[in-house]
Amino acid sequence: MSDITTFDACCTLGRSVRMTEGRPETPEAILAEMDHFGIHEALVVDSLSREASPKAGNQRIIERTKDHPRLHPAWAGLMTHSHELPPPEELLSQMRELGVGALFLFYGQYDIRLSDWGIDDLLEVLAEAHVPLFLCPSDWREPGKVNASDWEGVVGVCRRFPELPVVVTENRIYKSQRAVYAAMAECPNLKLDVSALWLHKRVEFICREFGADRLVWGSQLPERNAGVPIMQVNYSDISEDELALVAGGNMRQMLSWNENIRFVGKEVELPEPDDPLHRAARERLSLRGEEFYDCHGHIGRSTPHHVVEDGPADLVREMDKFGIRTCCVFSLEGVFADETFGNDLTAEAVKEFPDRFVGFTLLNPNHGERLMREEMERGLSMGMKGIKLICSYHGYPTEGPLIDVACEFAHAHGQFILNHQWGSAEQIERLCTTYPDACFFTGHSTAAYAQVTKKVDNLFICTCPFLNWRQTEQYVELYGADRILFGSDLTDLPIAWGMAQILYARIPECDKRKILGENLKALLGKYGK
Repeated sequence: MSDITTFDACCTLGRSVRMTEGRPETPEAILAEMDHFGIHEALVVDSLSREASPKAGNQRIIERTKDHPRLHPAWAGLMTHSHELPPPEELLSQMRELGVGALFLFYGQYDIRLSDWGIDDLLEVLAEAHVPLFLCPSDWREPGKVNASDWEGVVGVCRRFPELPVVVTENRIYKSQRAVYAAMAECPNLKLDVSALWLHKRVEFICREFGADRLVWGSQLPERNAGVPIMQVNYSDISEDELALVAGGNMRQMLSWNENIRFVGKEVELPEPDDPLHRAARERLSLRGEEFYDCHGHIGRSTPHHVVEDGPADLVREMDKFGIRTCCVFSLEGVFADETFGNDLTAEAVKEFPDRFVGFTLLNPNHGERLMREEMERGLSMGMKGIKLICSYHGYPTEGPLIDVACEFAHAHGQFILNHQWGSAEQIERLCTTYPDACFFTGHSTAAYAQVTKKVDNLFICTCPFLNWRQTEQYVELYGADRILFGSDLTDLPIAWGMAQILYARIPECDKRKILGENLKALLGKYGK
């Protein structure tokens, strides 16, 4: 591995309202997590600053980081006329004196207006000193919201203060990608936090179109598994120089406005990895020699969320990079439009690469039982070995009567069947016992079926999306590693995004290998023949 040192742009210290038991909240606990994931330094904001009281949190973060040189304090700002914080000039002076690296505006949480009358008196002072400004739209009373950024307001800030480094961070940028690209083209001082960009080839696209200096890497510890965004960056198809900028160089350059900040990343000695798979992920080692199997992938050209177009050969090259031998795939276009068009593309990919793709016929129950049966028969004739349902997207009841039509067909032909959501535990138990010769996959992770898997042997839980802190460990404890299947969700999510959650998990290596391939490989020898 090269001597690239990582600098985390988005980390929180302290106990938040929704924090569950066991999550790291102290500086010592956060540093232990940073060691595990290979993070050398971090910009940290206090949970009080983020969620309730910038005045109290800004004071507390200084005290909590003063004995930990790897942790660099950041403050939260507010509109000035409530007089909760010092006036802008005094605030800037204190930031410089105390080694505070950046100012966060949690404008969704505190209803901060990004217009000129709302915030410009503060931003004028920050811009003159080139203080990095992080704009976060999240309202912590509404967790999980996507596409939350006020891009009109963000662009307005960037235009009015072209010398101000502006970083957008939020839970997830998804359908708003097109607005993001237009904003980046308009505003050279605008940067994005990679942790919001959990989509296939986004890092490569932005580096190519706008430059690697436009991205910073954030972990979102302690809410999230920090290995996810760091592996996404580390295994992106970008140059070593670009990687060095995204992983830490851009943050260090932005924080250099404050002469009282000392960078210590090169002095950090990380502990030994837990096992060879953990080492591979943390040290960016090649995974090409592995034999992993993926239960959840998409074939297609685009969705309303703008997926970069990758053909089957491109996906095979991406799979090779991560040691994925075979991937179960289904249509992208059929999720949002005509399933027959999407199924044709899937069948073509399977025909071109029969050893690499296992095709699933995507169905839309809204079109009625007759057309469902015709499409399943057509899929069977084209070599499909499974069925894909996504009723929650199609607007069909998750436990509607035509679900049984698909399950009955899968049972009759010994096929796999995957649904985005299967509904209640009672529903999936009924289906598994009524159609025992079908193999059921959950489209996404759920903790609701633990008791069901103890009663049936034909239900398996997909890892997508194991996003939260130590979620892999929790699910292995809940289900056992034998009942969990790795699912990347390509070409929606990056493969690294899904694989990191298992490679970095604190579970035995043998369990990691079961999840990453051995379980599905065994099922492929039994079903879909």
